Amino acid sequence: MEIACPRCAQVDQVQSVPAVFQSGQTTYRVRGGMTAIPAGDGVVYTATTHTGVSVTATAASLNPYPVPRGGGCFLALALVLLIPAFVFLAFANDVLDENIAPTADGRAAQYIGASIFPVGAFALVALFAVLFVLRMRRNARIRRGIPDALDHWRRAWFCHRCGGVFFPGGELMSAATFRGQVWRAGGYAGLTRRR
Repeated sequence: MEIACPRCAQVDQVQSVPAVFQSGQTTYRVRGGMTAIPAGDGVVYTATTHTGVSVTATAASLNPYPVPRGGGCFLALALVLLIPAFVFLAFANDVLDENIAPTADGRAAQYIGASIFPVGAFALVALFAVLFVLRMRRNARIRRGIPDALDHWRRAWFCHRCGGVFFPGGELMSAATFRGQVWRAGGYAGLTRRR
């Protein structure tokens, strides 16, 4: 079966989307120069190495799913902020125990003033904890949708001559439109914002 592009009606520049995506990624390894590091009575020579993946713009535009992002930074911030939150709470309790205002209005103002920092710190802890949970839920939703998105993605073809994607018997569409269809098939189209 020949797959011809619906726009140019040619087959010589047509390739499956998974093949275009795979061929647009290149793994590279760069080795730097030698560096001398003093160690005890001698010198140790070490070389720096960097390994990475280079991705073409075409391959990036055909990515079948958004990259899951880590949420560890939110969890770390929440845990670190617990320390000052409890310190502020202990300080507020000490202030309230030692200095009791003589009037009811004074006590109310005293409670409000003493609780500003602890409440603010615990609010930040809660915010970062919620952001962590939301990030983990987003990543789980992406992982659940990958099989459906890949099923839709694997059936498409890319015309290098026209720069578009099509399904057999369908119309040519831009890579961005195609990616939107794939992400909707995976159920995570609304999870990402375009940058």
